[in-house]
Amino acid sequence: MSVDWDEFQKELVPIKGYQDLIKRMRVSFGYAFVLERFNLSMPELISYTHRLLGGDARGRYAGYEAQVVRILSLLQQASVHTVLDLISKTESTEALEAFVQESGMDARDIARVLKFLIYWFIPGEKYLSGLIRDDPEINAAVKKLQEIGIRTNLELIEKGSKSKGRKAMVEATGLPEEVITELVNRADFSRMPWSSKATISNIVGAGYGSMEKLANANPDHLFEDFFRYGKSIGKNLKLGNEIENSYRIARIVPKIVE
Repeated sequence: MSVDWDEFQKELVPIKGYQDLIKRMRVSFGYAFVLERFNLSMPELISYTHRLLGGDARGRYAGYEAQVVRILSLLQQASVHTVLDLISKTESTEALEAFVQESGMDARDIARVLKFLIYWFIPGEKYLSGLIRDDPEINAAVKKLQEIGIRTNLELIEKGSKSKGRKAMVEATGLPEEVITELVNRADFSRMPWSSKATISNIVGAGYGSMEKLANANPDHLFEDFFRYGKSIGKNLKLGNEIENSYRIARIVPKIVE
């Protein structure tokens, strides 16, 4: 079986292309915390997918869950052991073509599962400015962090996931520790699938300043807090699904920030 690269690319949309996808994965796995916490085995990734997609109370992802789990099961049968093993078998056009020939898998299925990993599982790199909705103090803090070489969410999580690292950033920048901590937690929220600066700002604004606090929230109080915050900014947050999804996913994603 050969790779039809036009069909492969169609499955990757809206990702720019195959090389862009591979570059994103290499960048993410260049961070120690990603390598440590996201290189799951295939059985672990199948279980995670069940919880992530199958746990939706409205069943919106049931069909997608079945598709992804089917492909992951085929990959396991083809002796793919871990996420990094899959990446190594698909990290170049030659490697992908060889794997398709050897395994007999449909290249489009491989594209579908790689796309799932990018959008739903592996933390993607984002500039810190993309985590903040209009807040002069936090924007000024971002510039201070840029001066010491920290420009992205993954860099900030890597250096600030532990108290010792946050204190080192306080000393290097002169910023208050609570500001550094807020930015680290915003970066942590950016690991959730489809999180935007608006979603992150709404979570923080509703009073849930960390992933741990969100994960341990009382569901009834959570909804009240979100609605109250939405009213304060002139938005009806009842109309979106970010409350339910954010709370559910915060309880699933690997814990990184301590």
